[in-house]
Amino acid sequence: MKLKNIIKSIGLATLSSLSLVSCDVEVLPLNQIIAQNYWTSKADVESVVFSCYTGLTSSDVITRMIIWGEVRSDNIKEGQQISQASKDLQYLLNGNILETNTYCDYSAFYKLINRCNTVELYAPVIQERDPNYTESDLRQNLAEVKAIRGLCYFYLIRTFGDVPFTFVASIDDDQNYYLPATPQELILDTLIMDLEANVNYAPKRYVNEIENSARISRNAINAILADMYLWRASNAKVDAATRNADYLKCVECCDKVIDAKIAEYKEDRYGTLKPQISREIYADYGFPLLEEWAESDQTSGQGTNAKAFNRIFGGDGNSFESIFELNFEEESHRYGSSAENSAIGSLYGGRNSGESGAQLAASDVMMSTIPDANFESNDNLFSSYDFRSQTSFLYHESNPYTIQKYVVERARVKVGAKNVWSVDGLSNSARSENYANWILYRLTDVMLMKAEAEVQIAGYLDDNATAAADDSATPAPRRVTPTGNVYSTAKEYYDDAFNIVRAIYERSTPQTKVASAKPQRSNFNIKKDFDLLVEHERRRELLFEGKRYYDLVRRARREGSTTYVSGLLSSKFTQNASAMRIKMAMLEFLYMPFYDDELDRNPLLKQNPAYDKEKKNERNY
Repeated sequence: MKLKNIIKSIGLATLSSLSLVSCDVEVLPLNQIIAQNYWTSKADVESVVFSCYTGLTSSDVITRMIIWGEVRSDNIKEGQQISQASKDLQYLLNGNILETNTYCDYSAFYKLINRCNTVELYAPVIQERDPNYTESDLRQNLAEVKAIRGLCYFYLIRTFGDVPFTFVASIDDDQNYYLPATPQELILDTLIMDLEANVNYAPKRYVNEIENSARISRNAINAILADMYLWRASNAKVDAATRNADYLKCVECCDKVIDAKIAEYKEDRYGTLKPQISREIYADYGFPLLEEWAESDQTSGQGTNAKAFNRIFGGDGNSFESIFELNFEEESHRYGSSAENSAIGSLYGGRNSGESGAQLAASDVMMSTIPDANFESNDNLFSSYDFRSQTSFLYHESNPYTIQKYVVERARVKVGAKNVWSVDGLSNSARSENYANWILYRLTDVMLMKAEAEVQIAGYLDDNATAAADDSATPAPRRVTPTGNVYSTAKEYYDDAFNIVRAIYERSTPQTKVASAKPQRSNFNIKKDFDLLVEHERRRELLFEGKRYYDLVRRARREGSTTYVSGLLSSKFTQNASAMRIKMAMLEFLYMPFYDDELDRNPLLKQNPAYDKEKKNERNY
């Protein structure tokens, strides 16, 4: 559905999910339907707010989150069942991206955006009409829909760059919604101001524990803000001091989330949390991360449950480490849940996918040789001690690199197996139905955003120190962290970033004390080293979670060059790697083109210049 039709029909789409629709829908103008038959009470507002959560769980939205953020990255290759996939997915995997590809259709996101805009328009009216709908209720609901709206726009600008942008709800056929693309920088500025103004209206904690990750909380908004600040700071066209200020804001937002999780851990409201947390990681690094494995768990030398993985990705989800995730459950749940996550089932696989394969698989570029016990030796992403090489994907001699994350309900690992990463013979429980929750933000993601920002701050301080040695330039002011630590030098920021990476890495390599299997601080001396340290740990930790491609685009934006990123992305193509590297010389080519039907309907929308040139070349050929 095209943008104009999306916005015109959103009122009907909203009403269709609720119980108060009038039988006169077909004869009344849309604005009268809403005013007379729907927006009358607190319950009406809450119903539409919850429909916004439901919109996030739609197959069209989840599928695009995966394809836009993961499939285009170097994490993914064709799976054994690729022949069952759509031609458009096969084209994307081959680097053949055209404006006719249906995955360029962003209509599902604009439907949801307009639903949020409609709440923002009508909720204040209901607050005046219904005494049961308090000012506090209004503020919370607006914070929720503004966060969902901001998240949708954030996906759009990271995927397409400049996109049509409005906070105005469409409720009238007479409104003109042919919109030109707004520069992504302006959109991002507006989103950040909007969320900053509303973050404190979101609840710190919900009474219902599931809602703390299934619903927008203060932690969720701070995580979104941290991501937005990190993206905005990664713009080579902006002066260094301005970028550094945004990196500092990213760290500040991350600290708010991390400190909230530490406080939750210390409180342990129900007395069940502390036994789940790794005492060693918390004692050594101060982060309350779920324990992956303890020596007492091992009975036979192999087949040990990966406890943290299973709590985060298996079972019912909504673990302690989750910040915001989209719920899919066998039984209906109020906050956006449906019975099946069909996007995961189609792309990553389901029951018996370990044997028959799936449409997508993990890229073998991640493991060029059999890994050994040493950290990142032989250019391998994983050491043989890293549980994530077994929990994220499975290796079978006949069918390597089958994706396991989000597919299995419970994962088991072999422990202490040096120079071995094949997990043939392990019995992992694939879900009978694909009702895995889709995680948008979790604690380790936030920690690694902080680490990335700290590395960039350290680089800025290094540059400033060099300038100060040459003239009268002064370093940036010292920063006092919420925990009382004072950082004022590049080394302090590098040290903190390293400790974050080390904490996350050690959680996933818990069964060995071998020093060579872990990153050593003495091996990292310059900014380039730390850039790679954080980037690789984000890749290991967040495999198949829709993060990798955006991480690479963010790096290209920060460097003002696609050289590094295009080299990585072209490595997944066996036939047209050189051609893809040439195409990706343009930063604009890292974004998707606008859908051709949208261009036909909206005369104000202009095609991404990288693809406009591509189309002209095709015509001349």
